[in-house]
Amino acid sequence: MTRKLGYQKEVFSREETLKYFQESDYLDCRINAFPSFTEYKGIQRYPPDLLFVDLDISTIPPLHEDLINTLRTIKLTFDSSKEVKPTVIMSGNGFHILQPIFCPEVLENIKEFQEYDNPSEELLRFAKQELSNDKADKNNHPSFKSCLLRIPGSINSKNGKVVKIVQKWNWYRPPAYNLLVEFKRYLRKKKVDDMISARYKTQESNLNNINPENYQWIEKLLETGIEDCRKLTLDLILAPYLVHIKKFTDKKSTETISEWLVKCNNVRRLDNNKSFNDRIDYALKSTLKKQIPPMSPTTIKSESRYQNLYRMLKDKGVLT
Repeated sequence: MTRKLGYQKEVFSREETLKYFQESDYLDCRINAFPSFTEYKGIQRYPPDLLFVDLDISTIPPLHEDLINTLRTIKLTFDSSKEVKPTVIMSGNGFHILQPIFCPEVLENIKEFQEYDNPSEELLRFAKQELSNDKADKNNHPSFKSCLLRIPGSINSKNGKVVKIVQKWNWYRPPAYNLLVEFKRYLRKKKVDDMISARYKTQESNLNNINPENYQWIEKLLETGIEDCRKLTLDLILAPYLVHIKKFTDKKSTETISEWLVKCNNVRRLDNNKSFNDRIDYALKSTLKKQIPPMSPTTIKSESRYQNLYRMLKDKGVLT
């Protein structure tokens, strides 16, 4: 790929490559770190045997310190008896670190990775952040189709600087084992996080489709003091109603619940006012985190664990 081309073009010799570089006056000359003939079922797959870390000078002020730390992390990660020495290129806008590793198989063919989507390519992105201590350019997303490496001696058109080699690779590929262990932990955590995120999105969607008219009975509850099940009512009915249906602020929600607790105290004395103050704060935070709507009358009536609450609310005319 060159500035003049503007797209990736497959070539089959050094001579052909140099011809395109020369035609572009050596501006923005790149080669892909991976071959183009590795598609499998529509997905490009290849052993992730080269790691690419992009440290961007415009987003990382202490750049040289981050470069030193990244090189140190690479050595510690592979923990090899031989020296691990990646190529370091001054790209004209920062540093590119290229570390070949020994990973002879696509991860999709390894049993412990088969439950995850596209793990071979995902490893490239994981390694970028892991090895740079999360300092790598966030706008760079390595993939088999777009892992484009600048050519030493070419020119970065953004600032006219020549791309230079700072450190040459010593031809040693450390085994990928240690990195894959950390990668497996990352994938497990990511899978759990994605499941939680999907659940919250579903819950948020459900909240957006709520009809406020279905919860008018809670307005009556707020005017009614009850002698029992007050913490349960606070957690599962009042806090979700005030936060998600009424869209009250924490302050307004706290004031409304406190006024309701005064009515409850007049019916039967609260055991510990301070305990309820802490409970209000807990209930509001939990409501925001769980993104669940208020408990419905149907649930209160049908589930045995809520029968005491149902009978009490029915006797007070809150529920029918």
